Amino acid sequence: MPTDILRESFYLALLEFPILVGRLEIDSSGHAKVVVDRSNLNIPEFNESLSNVHFRGLQASKFSWDALPEGANSKGVVNTANSRGDIKPANVHAVRLLDNSGIVLYVSIAHYAVDGIGYCEFVSRCLPDDCKALDAPTRELITGTGPLVRWLAWVSPKTRAKLFKASFLLGSVSVKGHVFHIPTTRLASLRALVQECVPSDVCLSNNDVLTALLTMVVAQSEAESKREAASANYLSSLVSYLFPAMYEPDSRFVTQVVCDMRPRLPGLSAARFTGNSALTCCLTSSMESLTCDINEQSLARVAKSARQLVDGVVPQYIGQHIDTLHEDQTRFMCPSTYAVTKATLLLTNQSRFPLYQADFGNGIPTWVSPIQTFFPNFSSILPAHPMAGGYAIYISMAERAMARILQNKFWMSMVDKVY
Repeated sequence: MPTDILRESFYLALLEFPILVGRLEIDSSGHAKVVVDRSNLNIPEFNESLSNVHFRGLQASKFSWDALPEGANSKGVVNTANSRGDIKPANVHAVRLLDNSGIVLYVSIAHYAVDGIGYCEFVSRCLPDDCKALDAPTRELITGTGPLVRWLAWVSPKTRAKLFKASFLLGSVSVKGHVFHIPTTRLASLRALVQECVPSDVCLSNNDVLTALLTMVVAQSEAESKREAASANYLSSLVSYLFPAMYEPDSRFVTQVVCDMRPRLPGLSAARFTGNSALTCCLTSSMESLTCDINEQSLARVAKSARQLVDGVVPQYIGQHIDTLHEDQTRFMCPSTYAVTKATLLLTNQSRFPLYQADFGNGIPTWVSPIQTFFPNFSSILPAHPMAGGYAIYISMAERAMARILQNKFWMSMVDKVY
């Protein structure tokens, strides 16, 4: 980890702990207190040194005190004044090990400033955003800038809208949309079975199980429809023979999971209108693991990964996501072109949206519906009518792939097709 990043994170953390830039003073009554003077801040020390000790040596000694680099503990038990006569509330000493094999981080904070809980909180806030770096698939999703992305970002919004509309109207793929209903009882039974297949410290939600189920069903339909397309007619067979890569099943499948930032950022949990507060993170699975039989064991593997993915969307991750997007002004178009060359599903959970709370004087709506067809490889988990319970699930797919979904025995045993 570069020192400048570590040092910058340290000083940024001080913004949340202003007491650590104060000075210990004795007032006229003889009371000791910490005074924070904006014009005379007592900036804590951040020092770095190099060591001829290698991490392997430390590890072999089981991190014995005798094996630590000399001078790593730069303050000792008592926090005395430095050469300028200042007592610093906080001191950090970063010791870089031989061959950059590791780093020993010594953090000393005066007890009059914070207690043990405050100490641990400060150290955690010192972690740079790189410690919550974007996973590779999500980074690929929002950084895959190419000629098409740059051109689409360059044209005006009006022209871009016309191009997208024309691509839907003139596209060779016919899209089919369906709405399914999964009753509460069926989902609860499935969730109980899947929960038994994960460690006891992993608590799966309905969303995790539905994410796993939709991921497997859509991935299987994609793989089957691609094989079917390869032998659809003489021309397809010839193209498949000459260019096998065009019809070979993808080795991986990516579910783009849309997450709401609001409950994950302090102060925004109760916010409603704050612009677009959604971000997309990627759940990546091997196609081989998704095209096996759908049962509680196979669903558990995907659901556990979904749980870990969503749990990882913390403030640092969100910041990294936004910063990565802002590094290039054309990247806002990357997700729109991602699905052109990737086996993917864009999944959004809108089940908590108050779609059935609007009452215009004659009761709540009888039915709230998505549009008939959307772009392919899209699914949304929606709330069902309160009288029905469960969830409404909208799926929009290429017609050939949708036909495969309707033939999926496991899927159709779990849901009822609404229309």
